[in-house]
Amino acid sequence: MKKFKFTLDKLLDYKGQILDREKNDLAALNVERAEALELKAGLEAELRRNQDEFNRKAAEGISPMDMLVFTNYHNVLRTRIEDTQKEIEALEEKIAKQLNVVTEASKEVKSLEKLEEKQLEDYRFKVQKSEESFIEEYVNGAAVRASLASING
Repeated sequence: MKKFKFTLDKLLDYKGQILDREKNDLAALNVERAEALELKAGLEAELRRNQDEFNRKAAEGISPMDMLVFTNYHNVLRTRIEDTQKEIEALEEKIAKQLNVVTEASKEVKSLEKLEEKQLEDYRFKVQKSEESFIEEYVNGAAVRASLASING
């Protein structure tokens, strides 16, 4: 009997490639989110340092100009933190959507793999039946040859 060949092998390969691509997209989004979280943490640390320095200088006496510089820098940091938080939230939304895409692609691949397993099981069953049939024919042929030999001999 011929070697087993899954009838939807090309489709399974194609769906597997799509799944890999979608997983890579998800990984890239996760990296982007991690970088944004790291940036936000750095900005928050910078804001705390700026606030501490402002409090220290205010205790020593600070000029109105220096106070304005600190306040403006403080506001810039807060704005950047807010923008980064919005970016993180947008990325988390994209990640949730991409996770759904990956899940669906994974389901498609798994269903094709199950179909392949079923076809392989059917193939093995047919091979076994074919071998049983061959053995049966061989045994029957040997019995016929033996009875012919006893009649002729």
